[in-house]
Amino acid sequence: MHDTTSLCANGPRCRNQHPHTQQPATTTGGSPWCSTCLDRPARDIRNLTVDYLDLAQLHEASLSQALHDRTTGSHESPLLIAGHIEALQAEIVHVATTWEQEVRAAARLATPEQRAPVAAWHTTITRPTPVGAGRPGHQVQRAATLLAAHIHTLAALPATTVYPTGCEDQPTDYTGADAIEHLQALHQRARAMLGRTRRTRRLPGTCPDCHADLNQQEPLHPDDDCPVYCANQCGMQWTYTQYEQWMTAFLPTPSRGGHR
Repeated sequence: MHDTTSLCANGPRCRNQHPHTQQPATTTGGSPWCSTCLDRPARDIRNLTVDYLDLAQLHEASLSQALHDRTTGSHESPLLIAGHIEALQAEIVHVATTWEQEVRAAARLATPEQRAPVAAWHTTITRPTPVGAGRPGHQVQRAATLLAAHIHTLAALPATTVYPTGCEDQPTDYTGADAIEHLQALHQRARAMLGRTRRTRRLPGTCPDCHADLNQQEPLHPDDDCPVYCANQCGMQWTYTQYEQWMTAFLPTPSRGGHR
């Protein structure tokens, strides 16, 4: 691993920037991001375990619906949806276990016992020993737990040749930073397929702490007082009532003269 020191690659979006100069935090160990900015990727990767299990439940429901439609003569086939779920699950398993192997090799961690045959595409160009076989859900849990715990090692990995999404891909050079972005994208795709994403709107005004944009997610129910948060994810968060009070204090008061 490299011992170079540089500024966080998130630049003005760094979550640990200097409060007065807004300079991004420094990084060490070859990671392009600072420790604070790696907290969210670690959380997203850790959540892949829950994503995989929830997708499995959605997949089972889709197959049950397909069987029902077959007996009732419905023209709409949920099998296509089930196929998309299976493909996303397979990609999660492949990507997570691929980079688990790389992190284990880089950090010299023990490798679980291997019980399955080893194919040529199971390993990357570094040829680490493949991890132990097991059910896909268990593989994702093991890989996601390890990757989240060693997020700094993953972020600092140099470029290596991998099969990005599966064994049918063309070998491509990916860095550890590319892997983190890919794993986060898988988490977001899973959330979208599970119907857990919410539209976000930009509000007038800027964050009083870092001067970034202010965002608010759409409400889930009529009484949902959706919080207003900083787009830079600096940690600032208000209720919408607090946001209105803050905006009222800074907006110019309309003149009471003029029209009657």
